[in-house]
Amino acid sequence: MSSRKLEHYVPVVKLNGLNTNKPVTFGSTLAVNGAVTFNNTVTAQGGLLRQVENVAADKVVTIWMSGRMFVNTKGATTTTFTLPAAVAGLTYTFVEGNAAGEILITPATGDAIVGKIHAAQDGTALAPAAGTGIKNTAATNVAGDTVTITALDATTWYITSQTGLWASQ
Repeated sequence: MSSRKLEHYVPVVKLNGLNTNKPVTFGSTLAVNGAVTFNNTVTAQGGLLRQVENVAADKVVTIWMSGRMFVNTKGATTTTFTLPAAVAGLTYTFVEGNAAGEILITPATGDAIVGKIHAAQDGTALAPAAGTGIKNTAATNVAGDTVTITALDATTWYITSQTGLWASQ
């Protein structure tokens, strides 16, 4: 059996110039539906930067935003961030950018957020009922208060880093 390449069997692929053993460059966004497997080194030109989004209105967070930092810029009222259903490894950071505003982070129905009321070693446990969120209120917050949450599994978010006071909704 000869070692023939894909383009030998699919003339349209060969006709359009795709060669399975040469680099491919995309000049626009590449959308992939389904799993992606990398069997070689992956490099990024220009470095990898964390996405930062300034938010001035309620926000529905998606799984595709994992790793993103959301900065609340809305003042005098509450900005609600609605999380997707927990999937192990999803991680988000929320930052209070305006001390007059408030952040409310609400998990999907049935999901729980677990952490401490404050970051001190003796901090009181923070474990609101499933489906109930956590809040950084204008009465106690300062600009720069942050919380990073990571999903442990399909139902539980853990606070992995925080500054400032966070409480049950």
